[in-house]
Amino acid sequence: MDDEQMTHEDIRVFKMTADGPIVETSDGVINYPSLEMRTLPGKAALATAISVHLHEFLRQNGVNTHFAHRKGTHAQLVFETVQLPFDLLLRNTARGDLVSDFGLVEGHRLIPPLVEFFVRPDSRNKTPTRVSESHLLAFDLIDPEDIGVVVDMALRINDLLTGAFFGIGVLLDDVRMEFGVHFVEGGPVPVIMLVSELSPDVMCLQDQHSGDPLDHRLAFAGAGDGLRGYTEIMRRFDLDSASAVLARQDAV
Repeated sequence: MDDEQMTHEDIRVFKMTADGPIVETSDGVINYPSLEMRTLPGKAALATAISVHLHEFLRQNGVNTHFAHRKGTHAQLVFETVQLPFDLLLRNTARGDLVSDFGLVEGHRLIPPLVEFFVRPDSRNKTPTRVSESHLLAFDLIDPEDIGVVVDMALRINDLLTGAFFGIGVLLDDVRMEFGVHFVEGGPVPVIMLVSELSPDVMCLQDQHSGDPLDHRLAFAGAGDGLRGYTEIMRRFDLDSASAVLARQDAV
C-alpha cells in the first residue's frame, strides 16, 4: 500500500504512513448490521481514548491486538495485518432478532454467549450476511486450524471486557470484533490479532441498574445527547481526554 492509499471501513480509516499503518477513528457511527450511518461530532476523540484503554487492558492480559500506541487525539499506530473477511458478533444478551425470531425474553442473558459470523458486503447497498463456521470454511475465508483460534480469542476477549465493564456498573450486551493475521518477520507462524475498534462504536452497553443504553445507539434514538454513552464510559473508567494525555506525553 503506497502512502496515499487508504482503506475506508465504516467508522475507521486505515492509512499507511512513514511510521507504519495507522487507524483513524471518525465521527461516524454505524448501526450494525443495517449499516445505517450517523455523524456524531466530537465522538472520535472519546471513542479513541476508550479503545486505547481497552486494547491496553487486553494486551496486559495476554491478548494479541494490533494496537501499538496512540497517534494523535483520534488515531492509533497499529501493527500491519491482513484482515480476515468477516465480522464476529458475540452476544451476551437476547435482543433484536433473537427476541422477534426465537421468542426469547428481551434482556435474557445467554449462557454460554452466542457467537455469530457476518461476511462483509461488497457494496454500501448491501448488508452483512450471517453465515456459519461451515460457510467460512467452504468459501475458504479462513483456514480450518484458525477458526478455533478466532472463537477462543473472542470468548476470552468477551470474558475480559465483561469483567472490566461490570466493574464500572455496566453490562456488555454484545460486541462486534474483527480479526487479522500479522506476519512477524522471521517468526515461525503468523499471529492472529484482534483488529477492531473497542469502544461504544461496536458494543451494546447498558447501565446495570437503570438499563439505559450507553453506546452508539443513542445517536439513532432521535432525541437527547448522542455522546452521553461515550462520556459516561470515559467518566466511569476515569479516563483523561485524549488531548490531556497527549499534553502529558509532550511534556516528558
